[in-house]
Amino acid sequence: MKNLNFDYNSNFSIDDLSLKIEENSIYALTGNNGSGKTTLLRLLVGLLKPKSGTIRIFNEILTRDRNQLWKLRQKIGFLFQNPDDQLFAPTIREDIGFGARNLGLEEPEVNKRVEWALEAVNLTQYGKNSPYDLSWGQKKRAALAGLLVMKPKLLILDEPFANLDYKSIYNHLQIFKTLKKEQKMTILFTTHNLFFIENWADKMLVLNDGKAIFEGIPKDGLNHPKIKQLLGSYSELLTLINQK
Repeated sequence: MKNLNFDYNSNFSIDDLSLKIEENSIYALTGNNGSGKTTLLRLLVGLLKPKSGTIRIFNEILTRDRNQLWKLRQKIGFLFQNPDDQLFAPTIREDIGFGARNLGLEEPEVNKRVEWALEAVNLTQYGKNSPYDLSWGQKKRAALAGLLVMKPKLLILDEPFANLDYKSIYNHLQIFKTLKKEQKMTILFTTHNLFFIENWADKMLVLNDGKAIFEGIPKDGLNHPKIKQLLGSYSELLTLINQK
């Protein structure tokens, strides 16, 4: 993204935003509620049109042409925070296969991809189950599998660890680690959790009221006084908890 500008009827704006996400890296997007994280993601996948500036993705300038968007979105997997917004078919296997069939693939290739996706998210034994039979963590993995059958180059994860217990978080991290290593996927994720930024991301962008106030290595950003003032810190949170 280069010198990107966007506004919602003057109520909110993205102002002169530039960033670069390296291939096969993990990039964290953070900021307080209303800072512009979701707007930025929608601009990235062409759901919103910038007022000015350019977005170049996979070495191609985003024009929002319908044919271009169709081709680009085949390379991008967008995992919603709530898996119930993505799961819709009677069984997990049918749900996962929908995207592959939508590409016009032959049924043997669809089945091959579905099996691979189920295995990649450790849900092979749940293929015939209804989404309603799964736990929250399993639903999130099933939704992820529905993206993986498309063989995306970029995974966009909206609060991927929200509402997960420790074991589920660990399982998800292992899955993402494997995808990055074996499939060379680039991962962009949003989060309010500074732990994941510090220990998982290669780079981070901090937004505030639609403006980038820091982009760089997480260690540098999280130790910057301005960022600490905006996002807080674990030590401050623990102090508040102990006071209560």
